Amino acid sequence: MSVILHVDAWKLGIAFFVLMLLAGWVGVVVAPKVGQATDNGRTRIADASIALFALLLAFSFSGAADRYENRKGFLLDEAIAIGDFAATSSMLEDPERGQIRSELIGYVKERLAFGTVHIEAPEMNAITAHSSARQENIRSLLAAVISEKKSPTLHTPLMNGFNGLTMTHDKALYGSQNQVSDTIIILLVLFGMVSVFMIGKTETSHKQYKGPSIWIVVYITLVTAVFMVTVDLEQPHRGVMRSSKAPLIDLLDSLERPDAPDARR
Repeated sequence: MSVILHVDAWKLGIAFFVLMLLAGWVGVVVAPKVGQATDNGRTRIADASIALFALLLAFSFSGAADRYENRKGFLLDEAIAIGDFAATSSMLEDPERGQIRSELIGYVKERLAFGTVHIEAPEMNAITAHSSARQENIRSLLAAVISEKKSPTLHTPLMNGFNGLTMTHDKALYGSQNQVSDTIIILLVLFGMVSVFMIGKTETSHKQYKGPSIWIVVYITLVTAVFMVTVDLEQPHRGVMRSSKAPLIDLLDSLERPDAPDARR
């Protein structure tokens, strides 16, 4: 997992903005001292650096958006898998039906708590351990049902449902840990600084104004906004744009209704 992404997106955005502003100011200041290259030559180099930075920024944003959508899909698949298993287990006789339902209620609550804890927080290990313990309790109940040959026609659907429950859990867990590499973030920052530095060098008013013009500041602001959104998309348990927990919340409501014959409704 990324170490840089353990920092909030707005803090990284401020640092990125300051570094870009500093690079633009340095470019404006040193521009009069670079007198060998022609203006057209400096413009072509600046255009090339901006194009390369834009390409890297676009790929980074696209990858972050894809991972964000995948995490939303993993959460929905997990809610559906738990609901299907709950519906199948509701056809068992008591006491196994009530015991499995109770375990599933606690399991869904822990899955909801999973999305509120930072990935790197010490509490994350405890939450995942509790979820694994719930899965083991459910597996033990299913093993008892199968060994005692209770409701034999449900054995295969129950095991298929339980396998789906564990598989979607693992996808959601490791999907949350799938983040962009720190190397790419560092390259993004460096290329951004180089691009605004080259823009500063080609600033037409640099001889009269020893600092970035308003257009450079606007460029830096827009780029920083895209950078912050990209970073925020890579922070599933920390950022502003988090996956909606509505599927799990609705599932929990249905499981806690004692008169609901089907947990999926």
